[in-house]
Amino acid sequence: MRPKRSLGQNFLKNVGIAEKMASFAEVDSHDTVVEVGPGRGMLTQVLLRHAAHVIAVEKDDNLYKHLLSTFRDSQELELLHQDILESDLYQVIPDGAKIVANFPYNIATQLILRFVDHARRLSSVVVMLQKEVAQRICAHRGEKGYSSLSVVVAAGFDTSLGFIVGPNNFSPRPRVDSQVIRMTPKDCPLPREDLELFKRVVACAFGQRRKTLRNSLARLPLMYEDILNELASFTGISLGSRPQEVTPEQFHSFSKRYEKFLTEASLVTLPEKD
Repeated sequence: MRPKRSLGQNFLKNVGIAEKMASFAEVDSHDTVVEVGPGRGMLTQVLLRHAAHVIAVEKDDNLYKHLLSTFRDSQELELLHQDILESDLYQVIPDGAKIVANFPYNIATQLILRFVDHARRLSSVVVMLQKEVAQRICAHRGEKGYSSLSVVVAAGFDTSLGFIVGPNNFSPRPRVDSQVIRMTPKDCPLPREDLELFKRVVACAFGQRRKTLRNSLARLPLMYEDILNELASFTGISLGSRPQEVTPEQFHSFSKRYEKFLTEASLVTLPEKD
């Protein structure tokens, strides 16, 4: 079971870190926990000691067979052999479940963004990521790491940084530190029907993060100067600022107002934009 670089596999070898993650996630005997990428099963084994039920999702054929053999006598483990990025998360993750996992580096960001769509169904998310990614997720307005990822995650979750995990705790040894974070669903996460346009607006703004919002947001479809001025005025956004100076709430307000404009525009014929 040699690690596969193509799958971003770095296996946790320190059981103390696994125990610390379960404690940080406050896993107890009433919880259903979903683990993505269980690998050789070290964290899985710890979770099974604390949770009522564990659903582990493993893509790798050899690791799946190893896990089947290792946990063949466990009644609390449900092992799924599938690619989480191609899975229907409504089928994989029960309502109220906790996510606890050591994510493969190469899919971590994609997974986190998918979880935003399901924030209102989750109890919490505690995951280990590359330290740089973890700090971008948890960054706030004006901080160095504040990015489109920070803004989109904030639409569904309140985030906090946990403990740092050094490279020596893994096999093979990665070149960077890892960090555990906690994501707690907001009381009122952004409705799923609002997320698609919200993500487009945020991506457009941060796509040229060194430019002012007047220049970057002007690239949105049907974004005429007078419309842009109206939207900015309504949401309290200064078009002379950069995207890292705008809060997630302001981006949401802007995208909702922009959605209203697009809906109204679809009812009339507008001239093509140059």
